[in-house]
Amino acid sequence: MPKEETWARSVFWVYGMVIRDGVPLDADGLAARLASAGIETRPFFLGMHEQPAFHRRGLFANSSGQFAVAERLARRGLYVPSGLAVTDSQIDTVCGELEKISHEL
Repeated sequence: MPKEETWARSVFWVYGMVIRDGVPLDADGLAARLASAGIETRPFFLGMHEQPAFHRRGLFANSSGQFAVAERLARRGLYVPSGLAVTDSQIDTVCGELEKISHEL
């Protein structure tokens, strides 16, 4: 849970999670499993070196092309439902489904 201060309250606009290495499921696989339970997710952004707009401009033409951390996050990270309108019941549903999936792996 993100830290809150006495003078500020988070709106939890996005809540991201990264699947540990070694878990036999990537972000796409987890997103599909959650979607089958009616839970929408959003993928992490691709690293800048994988963004088509930057390739068209040649911005990574002289780089090694390998950015392991960005690539790992893009493939193993996703955002679960969050925001001011998400109810405690919906959070419980998401957490329950994530727990169920983790026990099946």
